Amino acid sequence: MERAKKFYAELFDWKIEKFPGPIDYYAITTTAENGEEGLDGGLVKREEPQDTIVNYVDVPSVDEHIVKVEKLGGKVVVPKMAIPGIGYAAVCIDTENNTFGLWECDEDAKMKQCESCGMPLDEKTTSKFDDRYCIHCQDQQSGELATKEQVREGSIKSAMQFMGKTREEA
Repeated sequence: MERAKKFYAELFDWKIEKFPGPIDYYAITTTAENGEEGLDGGLVKREEPQDTIVNYVDVPSVDEHIVKVEKLGGKVVVPKMAIPGIGYAAVCIDTENNTFGLWECDEDAKMKQCESCGMPLDEKTTSKFDDRYCIHCQDQQSGELATKEQVREGSIKSAMQFMGKTREEA
């Protein structure tokens, strides 16, 4: 991260500063040739080697633009997600297989969490019966809510399966 910050700051004379909050995100401020404020951006650590630069377009509503993307033949590859205290983002692919992001500023943005266990909720983890709960806390066949003990036991079981161990081996 330090090397990338130094590179872009020196190459383009960008101002790159840590954005306040728990996310390791750096805000980029640019200046146009005429001295006026230019396009701004951000810098985050690459999580996977195949991750590439994603250009985000500031829109009034990520939700409305996701609908437009799909109507025009594009695809949403990362659904709308909250960046707490900053805004909302989504990543899409256009009709020519180019990746781009949608960005909506909103200082009141909050990550939606399961009211039972606190797990972040998204399209894949939200219960089909009640969007206040995750698929681990609400049985997807009966709609019954699990007890805290059942949720805890399920979490332990999932973690052990992930590690390839049985409860006895662990």
